[in-house]
Amino acid sequence: MLRKIARLVAGLVGLALWATVAIAGLTGYTYFKPAAATTSVSDRGVARVADCRREGPVSVSGFGYWWLCEADVVWDSGGRQRVTVQIGQLSPDDAGKDVPVVQRLVTDKASRAAAVYRADFEPSVVLGLGSVLGGLGFGFLLFVIVFGSTLSATERKLDMRGTT
Repeated sequence: MLRKIARLVAGLVGLALWATVAIAGLTGYTYFKPAAATTSVSDRGVARVADCRREGPVSVSGFGYWWLCEADVVWDSGGRQRVTVQIGQLSPDDAGKDVPVVQRLVTDKASRAAAVYRADFEPSVVLGLGSVLGGLGFGFLLFVIVFGSTLSATERKLDMRGTT
């Protein structure tokens, strides 16, 4: 009976650790925007922050707090427009400053508009996918360590009781 309870507790703790680390990996995936890394820049411009609101602790971009800002952009192609910049790219600290931005040909699912990023932001397929795979792998490793060590300790205790 004790062995079954120990397995259940170890399994639940290991699963919780795995899920936590995997979710952190998914948050890294949303931060590095691998879909944007596979698309080209369609326009460049200068943005001025108009308004920002804080998102979180749980949002479409994962866990944590992020700034979602609207900005007035003057594009190099001659156009002007107010855009919602990708989450976490601008903050209230950028208010009053000219921030170079780029428009990428990836479509934002929520607004159906082309995505706008800071010009100095480099999206990465390697880092995006690496954070997911790393999160899943490291989480699984923690699960195996917790589950395995708990089972070993429980079996040692039961063996000691049986031999005395």
